Parts: sequence; structure tokens; C-alpha cells
Amino acid sequence: MADWSRTVHGVGDVHAGAVKRPRVAALLEDAEKLPTPAAHVQIGDVTERGRAEEDVLARRWLGRLPGPAYTILGNHDVMGNKRSVAAWAKAYGYKSQNYVIDLPFVRIIVVGPDRDHAKERSGMLSPATLAWLELRLRRAPERRDCWIACHWPLYKTVMGDSAKLYTSAMQTFHAKPDGQIRELLARHPNAKTWISGHTHSPLLAPGLVTRAKLPRGRSIVAINLSAIVGVGKTRDPEDPICSLYLTHLPGRMELRFRDHRARAWKAIHGRRVKTVRL
Repeated sequence: MADWSRTVHGVGDVHAGAVKRPRVAALLEDAEKLPTPAAHVQIGDVTERGRAEEDVLARRWLGRLPGPAYTILGNHDVMGNKRSVAAWAKAYGYKSQNYVIDLPFVRIIVVGPDRDHAKERSGMLSPATLAWLELRLRRAPERRDCWIACHWPLYKTVMGDSAKLYTSAMQTFHAKPDGQIRELLARHPNAKTWISGHTHSPLLAPGLVTRAKLPRGRSIVAINLSAIVGVGKTRDPEDPICSLYLTHLPGRMELRFRDHRARAWKAIHGRRVKTVRL
């Protein structure tokens, strides 16, 4: 079974204000019965429109998760720039959309855009954010792996049938500037994993867990966290309610996929535990 002291629970897009409450209840009730992980990381779009009343719901739900819980800036959380990124950060107790979660076994570096950009620039990380990310990679505690948590996936990682699913090949659904991000990651051997959401992908989506190529022959593990609100382009209340549990071990990571409606671990491609090399 998982080493829970080295496990991070990855929770996908929630969309408080739009998600059906039984879906969130299923997640919370099941998570409460499992051992407490080192942290819960909700990957963004914790709200539907970034409204104050949605923040109240989101904070209440995050507070019910056993153990420390964090949320990340998503596009819906500042949609249409009706509130600033700084206002979002203040609502959740952060100084910025960019912050660090230092766990004894891994450093999680959280990054996001400075505003809700137009479609062609959605997911654009500013030069200042990229410089901030590079500095946090450089200053990570000695020999500690780093995971980068960003609402937007890396380009052409998580894919699928574009008629039914959002994919990271779509202009609004990947982190930018792609070339500069990959070049930055390639410079830092301790950058091991890119964790994302945004696409509402099913667990069987191609590239949900994959390796993204970086310059100079390097690569990084890319993991997408599916979504709690629903799967694919159409939100169906009967969609699976799944999340991922990521266990960091020396040189590798174990992934377990939880079906919260069934309250059971789900086998993906015949395996209940997927192991990836870091």
C-alpha cells in the first residue's frame, strides 16, 4: 500500500458554484475515510466564476480534506478579470499565485499567469514568473526533487478525441511560452514532474501520465489530474469522480487512481498502481 507520509493527493478542477454537490460530497466522504496524505493539491478552477460566495464553498470543502490542502490559480478563478490575481491569492491566504509547498520529500512549486489572458495567450507565464520559477528550482533544498504545479498542462501531453475532449494541443489548453518553459526545465535536473488539470480529461485519456520531451535529451513526467466537476466537454452528473494519489519514492513515483463514487482504487490498463521513473 502507499506510504501515506510521502503521498500527495492531486485533486482536479472542482468549479464551486457549478459542480453538483453530491460529486464533491463523494470526494470528501471517501477522502475522509482514507489515511491522511502529506498534502492535498487542488490544481485550479476551484470556482466557476471567481465569486466571493463560490470562494466560501471552495474554502469550506478544502477545509474538510484531512490534512493540509492547497489550491492553485485556474482560469475560471479570475475569468474575464472580474477580480485580480492578487485578489484571488488574498482570498486563499497566499501572497501571490506563485508559491512553494515544501514537504520533507519534495518541493512543489506552484505557478500561474498574472491575469486571465485572451484565448491565444491563455496560460501565459510572464517573464517574472519564469524567473521566479527558475530561482525556486535553483534554491531547492539539496537533493530534493521538485514538482511544478500549474493549472495548464504542457503542450501535447494529455490528448484524446478533440470532438469530445479538451486536449493540451488546443490553443487555450496548454502552458505558454512552451519553448521557454521547456528550456528552463531542461536546465534543472531536479525538475522532475509537471502536474496540471484544465482539460477535464478521463483517466484513460492518452498522455494523462506521460513523459514530455525537453531540450538536450531530457524529459519530465507530466501528470494530469482529471476533474471533479465532470469529464470532457459536456459535464454529466454521472461522470466518474476520480482523483490521483502520487507517492514519491527515491527515483520513482507511484500513482494510484481513486474512484470516489465506488470508494475503490481503479485499475488503469490492468494496473492499480502505475510506477514512473523520475
